[in-house]
Amino acid sequence: MKVKCHQITSAGAVRDHNEDFLLFWEPEDFAMQQRLGSLAILADGVGGENHGDIASRLAAETALGAFKEAKPETSITEIARSMFDNASTKVFQQAQQNGRMATTLLTSIFRDDKVIIAHVGDTRAYLIRGGKIKRLTSDHSYTALQVKLGLLLERNAMTSPHRSMLTRTVGHEPVCHYDITTETLLQGDMILQCTDGLYGFVLDDEILDAVIKYHPGEACKRLIALTEKRQVSDNVSIQIVQVWDVDKPKTKQPGSEKLRKTSAKDPNVGTLLDDRFEITDIIARSNMASLFKANDRKTGKAVALKIPNLEIESDTAGFDRFKREEEIGLQLDHPYILKLVPVETKSRPYIAMEYLEGQTLNELLRNVHPLPEPDAVKIASRICEALDYMHKNGVIHRDLKPQNIMLCNDGSIRIMDFGIARSQASRRLTFVGFTPTMGTPDYMAPEQVKGSRGDERTDIYSLGAILYEMVTGETPFGGDSAYVIMNARVSGDPAAPRKLNPKVTPVLEEIILHAMERDPKRRYQSAAEMKRELDDYEVVEMTSRHSRLQAPQIWKSRFRMLPMILGFVLLQVVIFLLLFLYFRKHR
Repeated sequence: MKVKCHQITSAGAVRDHNEDFLLFWEPEDFAMQQRLGSLAILADGVGGENHGDIASRLAAETALGAFKEAKPETSITEIARSMFDNASTKVFQQAQQNGRMATTLLTSIFRDDKVIIAHVGDTRAYLIRGGKIKRLTSDHSYTALQVKLGLLLERNAMTSPHRSMLTRTVGHEPVCHYDITTETLLQGDMILQCTDGLYGFVLDDEILDAVIKYHPGEACKRLIALTEKRQVSDNVSIQIVQVWDVDKPKTKQPGSEKLRKTSAKDPNVGTLLDDRFEITDIIARSNMASLFKANDRKTGKAVALKIPNLEIESDTAGFDRFKREEEIGLQLDHPYILKLVPVETKSRPYIAMEYLEGQTLNELLRNVHPLPEPDAVKIASRICEALDYMHKNGVIHRDLKPQNIMLCNDGSIRIMDFGIARSQASRRLTFVGFTPTMGTPDYMAPEQVKGSRGDERTDIYSLGAILYEMVTGETPFGGDSAYVIMNARVSGDPAAPRKLNPKVTPVLEEIILHAMERDPKRRYQSAAEMKRELDDYEVVEMTSRHSRLQAPQIWKSRFRMLPMILGFVLLQVVIFLLLFLYFRKHR
């Protein structure tokens, strides 16, 4: 592909310091450029953090370094992962020395006849073609999430007090979650990349008008001048990449299909699983399983594949949990519950499911806490709707937590992970012999800690704990170990939400504490009942639950080592008896 980049960056009309950083690079060798492609990068250092200019430059230059080091045969998705992983780690490490810092990062790789765009944050990419403008990226900002979930009108987003609050950045964590999209290009197309200093104050139609009327370099200058005229209080950066010519994609080498099939025992990018699922990217890996993005050749849709690690297949308890997740998931069909894809014949164990773009509630709460009450209530109401459906179909989740709730880019939510769920139609799994690895202590109901199987009210308690965290910014119980947290929820109640966040209304505090009653008989008896009160505060009966809360009993430190000490003593006694019996027998 032959492209030409025009770019400009400005501190803006108000600021005297520019925290944006942009660059464009392509190999000088034409043959290498044809194989590797060209790269445009734009980064916007996060205002309010330390050294935004350092963060943006460091992220961009690190991403460029990863791109240069990539081999031409490396897949684009692997290159993008390397670029973002390296950039996020580098900025995070630098932050340990210079203090908290972060940046947005947008990269566009131009290869063959496609542009592959990966991004984190609210820096945008547009496609301009045939006199029309099309946005290619989705903002990772709280206002964008509000708009998607129907919590805020788009016309009010730019004036919202949460406009500059990002839900994803490069540098806050060692590894970041980025979005990636691919667009097939035509000769004459233009890709425009810009920071929020432009699109926040200049309409898309105004951007399009400038690009159509003027040469790309002149369009950049005129758009910058327009922001200065409007006294924009932010840095402004623009890149316009013209597509002069495109190349036909390289044909696959004969036999490559066979190679992918034979690698199915160790699945990776390029593997063709069961002549149906072609793995295109790695989403995540853990000690238990790998999660891949794949193309379903039967339907043409993108799916996610969860493939257990080989050691899990030999672990009876772990593999039973994996099979339970699929068994129960296939029973459910609701807009707010993750949809599984039925597969008749499998060459190895795996779960096929719909591919979702978005972020988990846990990821959101790491960046935005507490949430505005109206937003938290609407999210909780939708979770109630899903729980009501599950419960009516005989399924209890039993591990409801922010990590298992996806906020999707299309504005919907999904409840996921039914590994320890209880179903009337499935095998029995109890909590006898419970350990913290079988659930999440921060959101567990007291009866689960005691070993009970739990019922519908168990999920209601967990939702109450999630709602508590959404509006206070903290989990209900704290402690330096999982056992301390579990002891607290059995022996007492959480602090009243309004003590942590006075902005929480008394009505919502009543709802949360009602859901989190230690005695299941005193909780909401159904998710539908809780949803009714979340949707209509007028029907909530105020009983001053906050005045009857009891502080958890303190688990004193001198008792924390008691189980270990007793176990050690018992072990010594057993060894002594075995030795005694052995020598007595052979005397």
